[in-house]
Amino acid sequence: MPSWSIHLKIGKELLKRYNYNKDKFLFGSLIPDTDYSWKYNRFIAHYYGNIKFTECQAEFKADIESFKKDYLKVLDDDLIKGYYVHLLADNYYNRYIYYNKWIQNDNRVIGVKTIKGNCICDYRTIVNYKHEDLALYGKKLFAKEELLLPNDGTNVIDSINNLKDGYITKENVFKRINYLHNKYLNEFIKMDKEEEEKNYTLFTQKELDDLLNSCISYIISKIDELSN
Repeated sequence: MPSWSIHLKIGKELLKRYNYNKDKFLFGSLIPDTDYSWKYNRFIAHYYGNIKFTECQAEFKADIESFKKDYLKVLDDDLIKGYYVHLLADNYYNRYIYYNKWIQNDNRVIGVKTIKGNCICDYRTIVNYKHEDLALYGKKLFAKEELLLPNDGTNVIDSINNLKDGYITKENVFKRINYLHNKYLNEFIKMDKEEEEKNYTLFTQKELDDLLNSCISYIISKIDELSN
């Protein structure tokens, strides 16, 4: 799945096209990556468990149709739209990565294609390569431009009742926004000297730029389908 910085970049670009409430939409775009104090874990929040990628039978993908069924009556809410966009982005990125980077054998992931060549390694190492590259890409993005974050938790709270089963509380909302504006913004997203000089393991810069742009175009097509 993309890093938070990539999800926020996608949200920033979509806000240039759609007149969404910024706080609701950007907060929603991070909802499936739950905190430990939230009601659901990340597996459930991502609608995993029902279907797998045809490109990789070892990996679950977000069940978009089940999500839309659960939220059919409130899909026009900007918080829920952000949630929807997150799932679309995860599926798009993961499909690309599983097809182009994972090395498989008998429906098992046994290695990964790096820039330097094939690496046969354990699954945790494979996933770490992916996460490290996407996190580094996000840091490089926002070293060049302003990071857009949800600011006003009261805007978000207006919509949390549209999430099923009391999924998120008011306290969860304010705690996450506080984290985003403090530890995330001032520590996690900042790039140190070593990272400035670090190269990607799995991708080229152009490949990641193209992947981001094609993902945004895909999501725009899916959002527009909701209006038809």
